[in-house]
Amino acid sequence: MKMTHRLSTTFAILLSLALFTGCNGRSESTTSDGSGAQAESEHGHDHEGDGGHGHGAGPHGGTLADWGGGAYHVEFTVDHDKKQATVYVLGSDEKTPEPINTEKILLTIKDPQLQTELMPEPLDGETEENCSRFVGTHDGLATVMEYEGTISAAVDGTPYAGNFKEEAHGGHGHSHGDGDALVWEGEPKMHAGLVIKLGHHGKHLHAGEEVEPAVSITRDGEAVSDAKVFNALVSEDGKTVLAEEVPTVYEPETPEEPAHYAQGGLMIPADAETVAIRFRIIAPDAEEVTYDVPIAVE
Repeated sequence: MKMTHRLSTTFAILLSLALFTGCNGRSESTTSDGSGAQAESEHGHDHEGDGGHGHGAGPHGGTLADWGGGAYHVEFTVDHDKKQATVYVLGSDEKTPEPINTEKILLTIKDPQLQTELMPEPLDGETEENCSRFVGTHDGLATVMEYEGTISAAVDGTPYAGNFKEEAHGGHGHSHGDGDALVWEGEPKMHAGLVIKLGHHGKHLHAGEEVEPAVSITRDGEAVSDAKVFNALVSEDGKTVLAEEVPTVYEPETPEEPAHYAQGGLMIPADAETVAIRFRIIAPDAEEVTYDVPIAVE
């Protein structure tokens, strides 16, 4: 009996020590500053001062978008308190600052619906004419939420555009789901030996949401990959610009889609019923041409 009691007492002491040690371990891991940062990192957030946030993919904690099939990457960050967005232009490694020659970058956000210009704010050693950081403010940027939109600019006359979407674990790229199929409006246009199809992604377009125009250009049955295509959104009569002109990106043929120009998203006003996409096309060995294509909005 004495031996049994002594063993029971020893076991109880060891169990208490184990529980105490385990409890301390959990307490330290959940209350220390280091663990707080770890928990935050697991959700992909990286705060840049009060009110700023990113999603861990880029070197500044922001969300990345691709420009030109990896020639550049652009990183979106936002400070809600300052109502300020900052876009960093990076190289193909998604890390190194890559100064570019452009006057401004156009930022388009789907929700809350806004569009604003970001102006050069050079890093050390850069100039306004050759800059990798662009900053702009807009009252809509005070809204705290996961943003989705398009970053676009013309670099040395070449248009670049990339879509981004803030998510819990960040990410970048461009894809089309089942509800985002290519839709061509009307008959193809014939211009200087080119066959031009004009349309958009998505069978159903809604007011207050983004439309992504699409353009297919072929010559003698071959895709034309070196054109410059810009699009804007205008009123049905073409007199009022509803969304500023943005450049598009050439997307090579895939098993699902033909080669076409896209990724220049435009925000449809919330009260719109019928609007028109204005396509401006500059192709080699052809004069510049502009087409206004009416689209129905649900």
